[in-house]
Amino acid sequence: MDYQLDMIDGQPGMTWTKATDIRNNVILSLLIRRGDWWFNPNFGMRPLPKKNTARAEALVESYALEALQWLLDTGRARKIEVAAERDRTRDLTRMRLSLAVTQADGSLVEFEHFVEVV
Repeated sequence: MDYQLDMIDGQPGMTWTKATDIRNNVILSLLIRRGDWWFNPNFGMRPLPKKNTARAEALVESYALEALQWLLDTGRARKIEVAAERDRTRDLTRMRLSLAVTQADGSLVEFEHFVEVV
């Protein structure tokens, strides 16, 4: 049994298929706020900026990389690329994070995640 997370609304949904990549590790690292996990208060993503600006865009990228650093430190991932993009025309309250994670076995896991910044 595995839990798959929907990246649009962040809601978990259970499936009966075995997880074959580190997608759930990445998603949980981004969804859990830093300091909220009792086992490791340094796990998770820092609170996001409250304005949708170019500086906030850079901070979101930095915070995401920081939250995912443990995957590199433990050898579960070889490379992590994160790009944040402001949506100035449709939704001024969120940014889109595009992630590309190269797993230890060399396979690439890509997805997008929206974060609220207002």
